[in-house]
Amino acid sequence: MVKKAKHDDMLSNLPDSILSRILSLLPIKNAVSISILSTRWRYLSASLFNLDVNFYLFMRSPPHIVKSFTNFMDKLLFFHAEERIQQFRLNHTYISGIDDSHVCRWIYASLWRGVKELDLVFYNFYNMSMLPTALLFTGTTLVRLKLYMPFVMTVPIYICLPNLKTLELRSIKFEDDDSVKRLFSSCHVLEDLSIFDCDMRNITCLKISNPSLKSLTLVFKYFIMFGLYAIVLDLPSLAYFKYDGHKARNYSMVNMPYLAKADINIYGESGPIEEGLVEFFQQLGNVNSLHLTLEPQALPVLSHKRFDAFGNLLRLQIVNWSNDEWEGAWLLEFLELSPNLQTLVIRKLSKQVSLPMEKVPSCVVYQLKEFKVIDFDEKSSLFNLVTYILKNAAVLEKLIISTSKLMMIEEKFRITKQLLNLPMCSNKCRVIAF
Repeated sequence: MVKKAKHDDMLSNLPDSILSRILSLLPIKNAVSISILSTRWRYLSASLFNLDVNFYLFMRSPPHIVKSFTNFMDKLLFFHAEERIQQFRLNHTYISGIDDSHVCRWIYASLWRGVKELDLVFYNFYNMSMLPTALLFTGTTLVRLKLYMPFVMTVPIYICLPNLKTLELRSIKFEDDDSVKRLFSSCHVLEDLSIFDCDMRNITCLKISNPSLKSLTLVFKYFIMFGLYAIVLDLPSLAYFKYDGHKARNYSMVNMPYLAKADINIYGESGPIEEGLVEFFQQLGNVNSLHLTLEPQALPVLSHKRFDAFGNLLRLQIVNWSNDEWEGAWLLEFLELSPNLQTLVIRKLSKQVSLPMEKVPSCVVYQLKEFKVIDFDEKSSLFNLVTYILKNAAVLEKLIISTSKLMMIEEKFRITKQLLNLPMCSNKCRVIAF
């Protein structure tokens, strides 16, 4: 008589390190449920090194589930303290049965256990004084810190973040000029700084000075900058810069010799602060790649302001989202300032663009190798622009036309045929349309 082979539980036979990894990848609500299954799983939960806590998962949970969750978090964070936590992400909203003191204790415990990546998202929090900000800004193990807090952030006098390389701030209301300056200058190995839609009403000068910073993103889409008078940047290692927002009154951008790529989107009417914008664009003179989303009336007339050329610029992408009339002369002026441009990408030009056909920038004739048009429509002035480029670009190698996704196949085919029939200055230009 042959005995049946005994089938072991393969999952339970896995090493603790692998089981802990599996548990770390689960949503916190599932991890709470699984930890109740057996003694082994219960103890494994204490060695989790990735925690992703989303309160929204518990919004409709009965009280006993919420209670189980809080007990789980307390045991996880306050027992087996020798275990390190790699990541702690907390997406907070009000849940009955979880008060602010619970949340603050968990943040404190994660810092105490040497968390490296801390991501805190708060939509409402009633007792800001309870947040362990002094500990938060002296987290010696922190490598990445993300704070999404729509209220005043208190920055302590003493800051010690010796390993922090990435800092992201969203919707925070800055306390004053000195606290902002102190925070950014105290992160001695910081490489990536992002500020998204923070409230600048208490700030007159946003000063960011840091010798190690390589990437800077400033986005002010939803907060007009009120009293913000100046933006001062002193960033000798900066390689990438993104600016998306309204004009400040004054810009001072110095000591940025390694800036290679910029993504610029400036809103606002032209006016007396144009001189500051000239300074702004002067400091972009070293970039080799520039993405410019423009509202033309917000930009200065660079050629009238002794503006140095974009001598290193190899790739330029221009997006015009304005519905107002846009003179093509501004584009040609920009190309005149970019003598070595090799790739030009254009998107969403208005239907009223006019091009002075007799004026041809040298880069179009001798340098331009790739021209790409996005959202092409034969009825718009983009067709005129394509005709202009093909007529004058002597070394053009590639014309790429991206048509609207709503366009019928027959219409796309007809456009492609029209393009192929246009006179081309370059005898090695390939036309790619899709």
